[in-house]
Amino acid sequence: MLIRTSRPPEVTRALVLAAGRGSRLENETPKPLLPLLGVPLLARTLFTLRKAGITDAWVVLGHQGDRVRREIDAIRRLDMRLHWVDNPRWSEPNGVSVLAARCELDGPFILTMCDHILESEAIARLRAAVGHDLVLLVDRGTGQVNDMSDATKVKLAGERIVGIGKDLPDFDGIDTGAFLAGPALMEALASLDAERRGGSDEGARGPSLSDGVRRLAGQGRAWVVDGTGLVWQDVDTPGDIAVAERKLLSAWPKKTDGVVSRYLNRPISTRVTRLLAPTGVTPNQVSVVTLLLGLLASWFAALGGYAWWLAAAVVFQIASVLDGTDGELAVLTWRATPFGQWMDTICDNVSYVAFLVGVMVGVHRAGLPTSYLWWGGVGLVAALVSLANIHMVLRREGTSGSALSVRYAHQEGDRLVHKLFQAVHALGKRDMISLVILVFAVVGQVPLALIVFGVGASVFLLPATSEANVAHWLRRSS
Repeated sequence: MLIRTSRPPEVTRALVLAAGRGSRLENETPKPLLPLLGVPLLARTLFTLRKAGITDAWVVLGHQGDRVRREIDAIRRLDMRLHWVDNPRWSEPNGVSVLAARCELDGPFILTMCDHILESEAIARLRAAVGHDLVLLVDRGTGQVNDMSDATKVKLAGERIVGIGKDLPDFDGIDTGAFLAGPALMEALASLDAERRGGSDEGARGPSLSDGVRRLAGQGRAWVVDGTGLVWQDVDTPGDIAVAERKLLSAWPKKTDGVVSRYLNRPISTRVTRLLAPTGVTPNQVSVVTLLLGLLASWFAALGGYAWWLAAAVVFQIASVLDGTDGELAVLTWRATPFGQWMDTICDNVSYVAFLVGVMVGVHRAGLPTSYLWWGGVGLVAALVSLANIHMVLRREGTSGSALSVRYAHQEGDRLVHKLFQAVHALGKRDMISLVILVFAVVGQVPLALIVFGVGASVFLLPATSEANVAHWLRRSS
């Protein structure tokens, strides 16, 4: 007998509950529009869903629904289809909001709340679990929980849910507020709603989402996916907002950060980002300011002498710190674009070259030996050719304007020469270069930076970027 197998449907739809008032936040702004690092809670949820592959979102509205819809529709960069659902019973438990979209969704969908901060990886894990009636993303730890008394606990038997509620004395995980759901949940909630509203109690309220999960769990139809270690946060109180901001900022430092960036620059830049995010300042504006600071440092360097070189080094270090802010701001406010990446890369490169030229002019004005200028010239030529190599790779790829996306042979190898290049690569990042220049300036030896850079750029930077350019060209040609 031939047994036909079919591929599970790809989950590209989501249901987002945004009907509640959010009275515990003590804010007149409707909860879905409450800004978190400059982005409304509902918009942040939608951005996350879109990043995870969701193309259509049904959003259930209630309290001040017209205002919420108007302001979210005005965010043009969302790049997803929004379907608005009105819930006239919005003051009842959230299971009623799920039922409001019952006629709109007839297959599997992601279900989440507008006030739950999640990583896109959380949605990806749920999408991969298609095939079950109901799947809940759970955190098996308690480190992410800000208020344990308000957290919804989950009791498990293996990967199956056997109990759920805020008052469970014994539990195995925490409900993160993200589900893979479908018709089974709708049917369970509809049945519960009919039972309660069909009784004699005229004040009966509809079911909560947990009630629906509990019913499916009793039928052995509710399962979990492990989300332990992922960043998530339920935003219900003013204290939750501060916790959510800290968690979002915890994405830095990145794996690609150098030592100086990790322990010096990032702790400062993330604080600047936290201040700028609610103001509407864009990442591109920060990139321009960083470039202007780099040019100012170059001008100071060109004046020559200890005081001007020290001032140049300090300003260049400040620019190095801000160089992380534009990227942080782009990610946290969902404004990252290929154009912005290119702008950041070009501004950085212009700043590097201008500062090198500035130091060379300053050395000449100070009447120092021409050997410094020769080394500076070697470094300048090597830097320009290296930057051209990087730009050619990025243009051929066409997917990113960030120099960090360029792959080098020495990053993958484990031979001695590869390890040497890896060490120099770490020392040659902007965060380290800026700090070294500052140290040279403090001890009055800025001209030595020309020799160091001349050697490093010609012996390490130029060969590495040339190899990356040639290797990428060969891959594209084959």
